[in-house]
Formats: sequence, C-alpha cells, structure tokens
Amino acid sequence: MKRRWSATAFFLIVLGLASWHLDVGHNANTMSRAAMVAALVEHGSLRIDPYHQLTDDKALVDGHYFSEKAPLPALVVVPFWYLADRLGLVEAGENGLLTDGLLRLGGFLCGSLPFALLALLLFHRLKASPLPWPRAWLALLPLLGSFLFVYSGSFHGHLLAALFLVLAWLLRRKEVHVISGALASAAVLCEYSLFVFPLAWLLQDIAARRWKPLAAQVFGGLPGLLFLGLMNLLVTASPITLPYSAVAAHVDRSGGTLGLGGPRLDGLFGLLFSSYRGLFTHAPVAIICALVALMAMRRQGWRWTWMHPLVLPSIALVLMIAGHSMWWGGWAFGPRHLTSVAALLILSALPRLPQRPWADGALAWLCSWGLIVALAAKVTTVYSLPTEVLHPFREMILPQFMHRAFTESQWPVLVGFSPTMGTFLFALALIFALRALRRLPNDAPVLLP
Repeated sequence: MKRRWSATAFFLIVLGLASWHLDVGHNANTMSRAAMVAALVEHGSLRIDPYHQLTDDKALVDGHYFSEKAPLPALVVVPFWYLADRLGLVEAGENGLLTDGLLRLGGFLCGSLPFALLALLLFHRLKASPLPWPRAWLALLPLLGSFLFVYSGSFHGHLLAALFLVLAWLLRRKEVHVISGALASAAVLCEYSLFVFPLAWLLQDIAARRWKPLAAQVFGGLPGLLFLGLMNLLVTASPITLPYSAVAAHVDRSGGTLGLGGPRLDGLFGLLFSSYRGLFTHAPVAIICALVALMAMRRQGWRWTWMHPLVLPSIALVLMIAGHSMWWGGWAFGPRHLTSVAALLILSALPRLPQRPWADGALAWLCSWGLIVALAAKVTTVYSLPTEVLHPFREMILPQFMHRAFTESQWPVLVGFSPTMGTFLFALALIFALRALRRLPNDAPVLLP
C-alpha cells in the first residue's frame, strides 16, 4: 500500500509547489485567454468587446474583438468558471468576470496541473533508471530547474499543449493510434505550431506503408480538426482562416504569412544557446538529454532518425519558430514556444542516461544551475521580462532577487503575508518537499501510459 500511494504523494507534492505561485499579472497573452473565458461565461459570446482594452493580443473582425489564441486552454477553464459563478463563488470586479481569480484558476488548470502531470509521467518513465539518485528527485529537479516551472501557475497554453503531445507520443509508441491522434489534435488546439508533429507522424506512416495506424490517427484527430474549423468559422467566417491572421495590434508582417519566413541564424542561435531565450540556457538538463539523443541518432543511423516520432518534428518546429518574425515570444522567460520540445526531450532522453560518472556529475551541475536561474525568476520577475532585456538573469532577475523584490503572485500574500515572507515560506516548503520525496520508494508503480 505504501508503494502504491507513493506516486500519489509525488503528484500532490509537485502540484503544491507548482501552484504556490498563481500568476495574476495582466500580461496580454494571459488576459486574452481570460477575456475569452469571461465573455463566454458572462455574455455567452466569443466576442471580447467588453474586455478588449485589457489586452493587445486580440483579433479585430467586422468591428468586433476576439481572442486570437488557440482556443482549447480557455475552453478548458470555461466550465469551471461558469460553475463557480453559478454557485456564487465569484465576485465580479470592475471588469466583470475577468478577475484575478479567473487568472488564478486558468493558471492552475493550464499551468500547475499539466506541470505536475508531466513530472508524474517522468517519474513513471524513470522506474528503471540506473543513476544513483532518488527517483522522485530525478523526476522533479530537471523540470523544476527549467523554464517550464516558471510557466506553471500561468494561464498560457504551452504546458497543457506539451502534456497532450507527450501523451500522444507515449500512446503512439503503444500503438493506441486513435487516442494518440485525438491528443495530438488537442495539442494543436492549445498551440497551433504543434501541427508539425501529427503531420510528421502521418508522413512517417505513409513512408512505412502503415495504413491501419494512419487511418486510426486520422480518425482520432478528425474531430479536433473539425472543431478548429468551426471555431475559425465563428470568428473569421472562414473555417481555414485563423483569428491570428486578423490580429489588431503590434503585428510584425515582415516574416510573410502569419509572420512566418525562412529560418534565421540569429533566431536559431537565440532559441537554442543565447542567454536571451536559449533552450539550453533556460532548461540546462536539455544539454545532456540532447547529447543522449545525438548518440542514439549516430548509433541507429539515418533511417531510425527519419522514422523517429520526435526527432524530425522537433527539428522542424525549432526551424519554424526560428523563422518567425517574433521568434523570441515577446515578454517571456526562455523559449516558451519550444515548451513541448523541452518536455519531449527531457521525458524521452533522461530515462536513457548511461550509468557513467560523467552523466551523474553533469546532471548534478546542470540541475543546480537550472534551479538557481528558474527559482530566482519564479520568485521575482516570473516571465515578465521586456523584449529589449537581452540578458534577463543578469539584468533583471538577479538584481530583483538581491533587492528582495519578490512577486506578489503567491498564496501567502493573499492571506496577509508580505512577498518576502511568502518567498521564505516557499523556500521552506521546497526543502521539506525534497526531504519527503527522497523517502519515496524508487520502485513505486504508476498506472500511466
């Protein structure tokens, strides 16, 4: 019984850490999704006209404003916010039902919960890891020391999309293609750019003449595709025209259609290696995971690489984002548009680390550096880093940490504690959580894909 409850204890501890900071910052990205939720619950409409002045991330169609975000994260929150409103648990503010409480709910459902589930999936996949680490630490620390943790608790769609895509990949490996296709389409409904993954899988099935899996994947993904067409129709009057094509403000059209163009070297370097938005600087454990992937590619050959469900679509996504006119993602911490790539890389490669002293040492150093950067950002700026700040840790995060300019977006502040005391309590909670996780048995079963 103790072993059976270990996975539940791991999940609840991680969920507690991930939901300690629930973002209430009025970022254009999160406010756009919150405006869609408020409009549907308060007015029964997709039009966000009553709230459009609160966000620049909006589409203008025939004189009306709409959220231009992929719709699923907002739609996930709608029934919960509707029920809370009908039960009298919501008090309208100056912007109606678009309140800080809505932002917290969205941050929990679309940020904290997916982060904890991703950690639980990694916990499951590490059941046979040869490294001399507590299994729970090995599952948590790489994610905690990455930009993924910074977005846990925020009403973005990246972590929810990553969760759906990871589940789709795991089920594809188990030949459960209908559900895999449905989850892949759900990921696209959270983040449009992830279409490269189901598209690559379709092409791989065609190349391998795997007709039954191909048909099953199409069957599973078709409802999501039709739903996307319906949402587009309701907003733009065309099932194939995304709301993003009618963005009302701060649009850079220099990149071609929807801001897309050919990959740029500055974008590629910035997304992978820079201190500005680099994947390997904001999720350091991805470095050793990438080395494991490269060694596997060299050992298995080109055909294995071509047919692998993650390698080519991940590369394609990186190149596509590197060619976008706003590849840096606006006000962001790390390469937020590569959240799914980071999650897939860590969950696929970390369980395959070799039992070598260099692997153990590198993992310890990379986790330590990632924790310093990510935790410092989490308790200060979160992701609110202006585009023009080219070295976020040195220029903003570390100075704010040294001056104890801690974020107010944390639960203790709601009940009267100062941000400094809230951060101190979070540090204590983290220490006690790590002590508790260390005691969990390494062979605890997890009923997951």
